[in-house]
Amino acid sequence: MKRGTILWLIAAVIILTGSTVLCALRWDAWFSMPPEPEWTGEDTISTRFITFNRDTTYACQYADTLHLVVLGDVHNTLEQSDYLRIAEQCPDMQCYAQLGDFVDREQFYYKQLLKHQLGGTPFDSLPIMACPGNHEYTKGVHRRLPDSWYESFPMPKNGPAYDKGSTYYVDFRDMRFIAIDTEDPQLISDHTRLNAWTKNTIRSAWQPWVVVMMHRPVFASRKGRANPKVWASLAYALSGADVIFSGHDHTYARRGNAFQDEHSEHTPVWIGVSSTTHARTPKSRSHMDTIVAGGPYYETLRITRHELSIHSCQLDGVCIDSVTLYKR
Repeated sequence: MKRGTILWLIAAVIILTGSTVLCALRWDAWFSMPPEPEWTGEDTISTRFITFNRDTTYACQYADTLHLVVLGDVHNTLEQSDYLRIAEQCPDMQCYAQLGDFVDREQFYYKQLLKHQLGGTPFDSLPIMACPGNHEYTKGVHRRLPDSWYESFPMPKNGPAYDKGSTYYVDFRDMRFIAIDTEDPQLISDHTRLNAWTKNTIRSAWQPWVVVMMHRPVFASRKGRANPKVWASLAYALSGADVIFSGHDHTYARRGNAFQDEHSEHTPVWIGVSSTTHARTPKSRSHMDTIVAGGPYYETLRITRHELSIHSCQLDGVCIDSVTLYKR
């Protein structure tokens, strides 16, 4: 091997190792979660979200027509009035999903702060499917989800063996809804097991539709946001799904067909959702059909056995994009 090649390899190892060390030693690398303060307001509102745990089934899981709302990154920027506006635009909403970064790390008080923002709205009494985002994980070498996330969202324990309930699926009459924690896999073996679990969970679904949500996207819509580990773990594994929702980029983005049926080549629809007022400028990418800056946005889904329709809306109900999928 030539001397120049050897020097380049040594330099690459030093740079990669140095980058890892610097990332681990940032000022917030050893962040520890502060204790949750006692709520001093009214005590008439419960302190736990309604979730799809294994001991309870809800009417929406047997509905002929399912109406579902999907929220992206919120980052604690929506007020009670905003949730009321969304609910007013979606009077048939039977449950909802939230795909990470519901609150910022400095405001990680689900049972007090965020719950009381949702209190008094339909979101307070409807079951939620939640997955965590990067802002909800502690930073550092040994990243973890605080206990308050699991206490607030006791989701089904049907995910990978190493998972504690942040990767799971919920079965409806005509849809299997899969939530994937893209922050939890940290070892190479974790990504391998997540890939196998995702493929098997999609393949074993007996429903005509499979919808997936995750925080970090497989296809990023902002420069520098792509995560090679997420792409390598999930890009192929998710090819059997119908729709994949993701957040993290603080933009609205879509990639996929406007029509498909069971006899056509199966191509998932990839949708990036942002429900925060902290909008970011997207980077135009050839594989994204629709990219819109600004926000916040939310998604409405109407699901029957033969049709799945999605509308991407602003808080005032104005639709900025829509897609409908069909199966015979």
